Amino acid sequence: MSAIPGNLVRVPTMLSSNFQLGAINRTSVELVKLQQQLASGDRISRPSDDVIGAGALSILEDRIEKRTQSMRNLEHARGALDTLDASIGDLSEILLEAKGLASSQIGAGSDAATRRSQASIVDTMISELSNIGNRKYQLIHLFGGDQTSRPPFEDLLGGVRYVGGSRGLVTDLPVARSIELTLSGEDAFGAISSRQKGQRDLDPAVDMSSQLSDLNGARGLGVTRGAIQVDVDGVDLTVDLSQANTVGDVVVALEQALQGVDPSITVSLGAGKGISINSPFATVTISDQAAPSTAADLGLAGSFSPPDGTGSDLDARITDLTRLDSFLTTSSPLGRLRLENLGRVREVDLDAIGTVQELRNAVNGLDIGIRVEISEDGRSLDFINEVSGGWMSIGEVGGGSAASMLGVRTFARDTPLAEFNDGRGVNIISGRTDPLTGVPDPSRDVDFTIRVKDGTEVDVDLVGAITVGDVLDRMESAISAAGLAGQVSVGLAAEGNGIVIEDLTNGGAGVTEVVPRNSSFAAEDLGIRGRTEGATLAGEDRARVAADGLITRLIRLRDALLANDERGITLAGEGLDEDVSRVAEVRADIGVRSRRLATATDREEDLRILDQSLASDIRDLDFSEAAVRFSLLQQQLQAGLSSASRLVQISLLDFLR
Repeated sequence: MSAIPGNLVRVPTMLSSNFQLGAINRTSVELVKLQQQLASGDRISRPSDDVIGAGALSILEDRIEKRTQSMRNLEHARGALDTLDASIGDLSEILLEAKGLASSQIGAGSDAATRRSQASIVDTMISELSNIGNRKYQLIHLFGGDQTSRPPFEDLLGGVRYVGGSRGLVTDLPVARSIELTLSGEDAFGAISSRQKGQRDLDPAVDMSSQLSDLNGARGLGVTRGAIQVDVDGVDLTVDLSQANTVGDVVVALEQALQGVDPSITVSLGAGKGISINSPFATVTISDQAAPSTAADLGLAGSFSPPDGTGSDLDARITDLTRLDSFLTTSSPLGRLRLENLGRVREVDLDAIGTVQELRNAVNGLDIGIRVEISEDGRSLDFINEVSGGWMSIGEVGGGSAASMLGVRTFARDTPLAEFNDGRGVNIISGRTDPLTGVPDPSRDVDFTIRVKDGTEVDVDLVGAITVGDVLDRMESAISAAGLAGQVSVGLAAEGNGIVIEDLTNGGAGVTEVVPRNSSFAAEDLGIRGRTEGATLAGEDRARVAADGLITRLIRLRDALLANDERGITLAGEGLDEDVSRVAEVRADIGVRSRRLATATDREEDLRILDQSLASDIRDLDFSEAAVRFSLLQQQLQAGLSSASRLVQISLLDFLR
């Protein structure tokens, strides 16, 4: 209500008018603001309307915007997983159809012509699998892993090559654990599931330029940089290695500190790949301070008595910059590596290559579907077959030892027989008995016979053989037992891979051959079944590495149908059972992911509604309260105008009466 305060008994006319006008203006402003609020429905249109409320509203609106984006991400993720689930369903249908086809082509009901016609159907299935593997959802290739910008499957020399990532794509989702929206070709198709893992710790040499971050350290836990305590015959020192980056930095810093006490002490890299302390006269004791474990990680914790001592092996990890010649313990040349895949044979000259990265580039440049990776523990190299339908083989060239030196020869003495023939192993018979007496009969456990040129037969029993070396040992024992030691020898091929039998007997026009016995498939599975008129019977490489997946199995099934190979059809059909199980497991995993997304979507929607409700309580206008206040302001304005009109008519003479 506009009125002149009681303490202003006598005032000038101008002061009274200004006071009344200010009161009317304030009421008018309140009315205008309230009219704006009634028109917009918002109580707060600018921060000055309610500073505390505006601050809380800003926080809530930011949360609502983030939750809205999360909802969009969740909807996108659900769409991707729904499409992925449908694709997996199509895969499952094709696999079941292929399995039924393989079963129908076993037995007397099918002939060569029928199987050739069915092979064309399988060929169509292979093309369809590639198309499914390249499916997209909103420009994202669903089976490309975390590399979704390009089609993950491509044709290469009659096979199907996978060029995607090994892990699924993860986006920003409001869930406790990440949910992958895509699958890798390895998970769904088994596209690159087989690899030749390095069987040897290459243990590269350590030099002054070796980075501390590239060392496993003496404890195998890396190297923690910090200060170490040094005692030189009672003189205590603290050597700060927190800023050291290389082994050379450690050597220089430690030597400078020690020579400050005894100039005769030197520090260097020892022959044992550890740091060596040469102290002719003093005993040097090194230990760690309370927190860091620098001395222990560097293999220096302990005492070094005169004249010298060497710390533990620093155990360098392999990196892209590691030189290949650092793997050698001698000065011999590295030699050449023989790589085979998809029927193409290529050679890599390791002596012309400097580093691991150059080796990787050289192998990739061969374009035969093989790539090189450093193992997870950084101790060896892995050669991976990227192509479904291709057989990868790594062997020697000209009797060299490059593949063995790198520990990647696919057919070596320590190669398990279980890895032969695409993981089917080698069929070795054992425990046979005489059908009449029921007594064990060793002659019935003979897997094959080596018949040499002079007619001598060597029976070989492989019972208990686990590796290629076991097979060679049993063959050599049987040859010695037959009195042919020095005349017949067995070993690994000097060129490529396989078992080689050398027959130096004087057999004239005879032949050297390996003949299966007792219905054993061992000779065939080992790749040595055959005959030759020459002195050397070279076996096939049956330990080649294949991508053990569904595309490979369908290619094997197609080839077996074309070759009218009933055993091959049976084996391919049996392998499809594994693929059916894997696809079922993958689909179940997709279902779990979808369920988690559905739960996250419901929770996020509830939280968004709650935030919107809180924001509405702060921002939205209470129309009932506003209507009452509007009426009061109107009355206040009307009263102010009325009182002002009366007051402006009063003059000073009215107060002098």
